[in-house]
Amino acid sequence: MASSHIIVGGATWFYLSSRYGMTFDAVAFGAAILGALAPDIDHPKSTLGQMVKPLSTAISGIFGHRGVTHSALAIAGCLWVLHEHAAYQHLLIPFIVGYLTHLAGDMLTPAGLPLLWPIKRRRNFALPILKTGGFSEQLAVTLMAGWMISGLFSGGWPEFPLQRPWRSVVAAAQTYLGEGGVEKAAPPVPVRKPPEVSRPKPLKG
Repeated sequence: MASSHIIVGGATWFYLSSRYGMTFDAVAFGAAILGALAPDIDHPKSTLGQMVKPLSTAISGIFGHRGVTHSALAIAGCLWVLHEHAAYQHLLIPFIVGYLTHLAGDMLTPAGLPLLWPIKRRRNFALPILKTGGFSEQLAVTLMAGWMISGLFSGGWPEFPLQRPWRSVVAAAQTYLGEGGVEKAAPPVPVRKPPEVSRPKPLKG
């Protein structure tokens, strides 16, 4: 579903740009979303396909759906464009990130991806754990996007009921083991000074 690709693509770029110091703005964010929709340009009824229907119809007629735009050849093409037009990295990197999230999501569906297109067009690579449009897809998208976005905030998620007891357990363990997480050594045994050798007293007389 287009909404799933948009959420995952946008959230991934939001996360990566924050964690790795890359520029995040509305234009780059839009490029990530466009990249997340781009592989489905080979389907005239897709969200992007309807926007550029003549081009989408032509691509679909020549290559079919989930053809060249869903293959390793497309990934190589994106990387080549990035290499040749390094001055536009500000837009190309988020676009490619969004593109790759789309392909990763499609690989988790039963239809899979024709990564070796056109060598083996009918052989698709898939890890079918999600059903397109099903509850599993919605749950996975929600959890993934939430995890990525939560990483941007120091506080993370609001406290759960068991979070405070867990912190108490951790604090008690740290008290016992020490701040560095190493068990405290027993207090040092004081070193006793060797007894002074008594000198023989001189005999009187």
